[in-house]
Amino acid sequence: MLNSGNGARGLIPFLIGFINSAILFILGATVLVFIWGIFKLVFSNRDSKEREQARGYIVWGIIALFVMVSVWGLVNLLISFFGFGARGVMMPEFPAPLLF
Repeated sequence: MLNSGNGARGLIPFLIGFINSAILFILGATVLVFIWGIFKLVFSNRDSKEREQARGYIVWGIIALFVMVSVWGLVNLLISFFGFGARGVMMPEFPAPLLF
């Protein structure tokens, strides 16, 4: 919760928590779009228009997952290269600054 008495000390952890939650939400939504595409493909009843739409969901779901995991890996690589205090592999989330 944002504590207005702490100024930036309360705002920064709040923003980091919000960004981490947003990243997990977007990742979950991407997985759901991919799974929705698979279900639409399986249950399309040989309708070519539905099958093409389902393939689009699957392809864009895979592309989005690839981009998100690649950015997560790049961020972890840069954090470990520049030594920002990360130990081991971090989960996909916005890294917390070591300001306070």
